[in-house]
Amino acid sequence: MLVEKRMKRDPVTVSPEDTFRHAMTLIRQKGIRHLPVVEEGRLVGIVTDRDIRQTSPSPATSLEIHELHYLLEKVRIREIMTRKVFTVTPDTPIEEAARLMLEHRIGGLPVLQDDRLVGILTETDILKAFVEVVGIQQEQTRLELVLEDRPGAFLEVCRTIQEQGGDIVSVVTATATHRGEQRKVLIFRLEGVKVDPLVQRLEAGGHAVLSATS
Repeated sequence: MLVEKRMKRDPVTVSPEDTFRHAMTLIRQKGIRHLPVVEEGRLVGIVTDRDIRQTSPSPATSLEIHELHYLLEKVRIREIMTRKVFTVTPDTPIEEAARLMLEHRIGGLPVLQDDRLVGILTETDILKAFVEVVGIQQEQTRLELVLEDRPGAFLEVCRTIQEQGGDIVSVVTATATHRGEQRKVLIFRLEGVKVDPLVQRLEAGGHAVLSATS
């Protein structure tokens, strides 16, 4: 899956000369957490809800309301924006975008095409994609097992599922500690299969089933 399938197109933006108060209003009214900063059609920074919180006056301030408004109008976006912005393109794989967010601890990535802002991808968009790919929102059987470290083990598991009348909706690989060793774990989501007979067949074939629920 590519970023273009999940990104929000035509994101709300601000300019470096917009006021802090304007950005704060946009974030609150639009229910968004990231504001790309664009100048003459070019991305020059980003402002997040965290920037807004850190710049906002403390609730314990002794300033009068009109003084607060005056100060908020004086602060410009260029003074609080992050200038080093990590970006992706529409044809970036979504897993690569997820890696960037995790590695740099960020919650949003502007999407550029030919140096022009065409969208934004957030951590929420990635989570929605993950839920869809894995099929979590559907009623299915969830099977988790340790994959035997031998040729043909994966095909053997798939064949057993098929023989029990099951259809594989999705499969995810992970690693986990099993009996003191790091092993590859498969997490299947299945349809049309009875759990108990399937587990019995798999265990009889030497596969360690960690969990099976429907």
